[in-house]
Amino acid sequence: MIFTNSSEDQTHNMKSIVSFSNKRNPKEASKEVIDGTRKRLDFEPDLALFYATQKYHGNYQEILDRFGDEFGDIPQIGASIDGMIYEEDIRADGMALILCHDPEAKINVRGASVKGAMKTADKLADKVSCKEGVIMLHFPLVHVPGFRAGLEFNAKGAYYSQRCEGREVKKQKKYAAKFSRYCDKNNIFYPAPTILNKFAEKTNYEIPIVGINVLHTQMRTDSPNIFCNFKDINGGIAAMTLEKEGVNIIYDDIFPNKGDILEDTIKTVKEKFKVMKEFKAVFEKNVLISLDGVATIDAVKDHILISDRNEDGLMVKLEKGNFEVQIPYVLLFFNEKTNGMTATAAGSYYPFDLFPFFVDISEFSERVLLIHEPFYGQVSDFISTLYHIENPEAFSIFCVDQGSISAFGTKIYELAQEIKNIKKDNYFGIITESPSVFLPTRYKKRDYILETEENTFFSGAGTNICMEL
Repeated sequence: MIFTNSSEDQTHNMKSIVSFSNKRNPKEASKEVIDGTRKRLDFEPDLALFYATQKYHGNYQEILDRFGDEFGDIPQIGASIDGMIYEEDIRADGMALILCHDPEAKINVRGASVKGAMKTADKLADKVSCKEGVIMLHFPLVHVPGFRAGLEFNAKGAYYSQRCEGREVKKQKKYAAKFSRYCDKNNIFYPAPTILNKFAEKTNYEIPIVGINVLHTQMRTDSPNIFCNFKDINGGIAAMTLEKEGVNIIYDDIFPNKGDILEDTIKTVKEKFKVMKEFKAVFEKNVLISLDGVATIDAVKDHILISDRNEDGLMVKLEKGNFEVQIPYVLLFFNEKTNGMTATAAGSYYPFDLFPFFVDISEFSERVLLIHEPFYGQVSDFISTLYHIENPEAFSIFCVDQGSISAFGTKIYELAQEIKNIKKDNYFGIITESPSVFLPTRYKKRDYILETEENTFFSGAGTNICMEL
């Protein structure tokens, strides 16, 4: 199945063509995609984007090898995702290859996958340079290891949780820090704001850094997968630099503006959302130790409906690929320096007491709010960046928060027609976890509440990005 997203050949606009297949057999699916591009391609491609759902888990490299044989002399980036939007359709089952052409753009894709999430980010950041345009990163927020490594993760979590029991806070922080280092060393958690800032520093904080944060709604072992230059680099990081004048990066989210001081931000949150409980938190780096002196899930379970923690059940669900991560209850953390906040779902993900997640909250307030369902407003709020498009003819690549699918159900299909009304053609949408971004001040349109670090915006839900290339 082929969809041509080609605008008129204006030298300042990137052209694109999308080829899609949802055939079950990976060989047949990749053949259908290649045959489709051969029939319709009317330009010499200089960039390939490839995205596929977990339908092809375990077969990604086989597919990439076929595409590499056909198009392997051009840079390529992509990932395993939950779905995609193109032309008049939304799909949650299949694969898409997007070939692009822009003679004015200097495009480069590099990747890294070494032991240690932060070491991977450091190694790749040292290789990347960009003087104008945008850097787009693909990385997993959480990379679920294989079955044996998953059992080790559970054992480590249980060990450090036990070591924290009954200890003074200083000792608890010591063991939580050790667990955090273990998770980093084993490439399990990739703290988005920290990674973005490593790349921003290399560009003197002048270039927007877009993070495509990959995390599946239904998690499974050995996933998500990152694709770089026709190689499946598993849990690594891929970076595309696109150097070109006139690139427009648009960020927005579904939340209100932050306040001038932290108390104003918290007041706004309490006015907009249903607050179930306010806690005093103890944490270290990206590990939440306790809420009001009680283990995180034990502290929240009296206020929300969540399943019990079960180690055997967790690993079985991850092996089958049906471990659900979408939870309608959210913990909000507030940054005392930016007066902003970030959020993470409050679910019984782990069979132990410590609660690691994908943000380093070292500089955040001890005040934490538990809220219910952060999704409010219209379904169109999840594509609000598209309403700020400046050049409808440019190729637009954007993200749609996978949480909007569960929040709005079948109403999400209204987005397809709305996007078509705005863009007509020459676009591609990625359905995955909420994206993150380092946004130089000149790109900011308002005082976004999700400022987790200076000019860095991220949350577990509600953000959206559009890149006009």
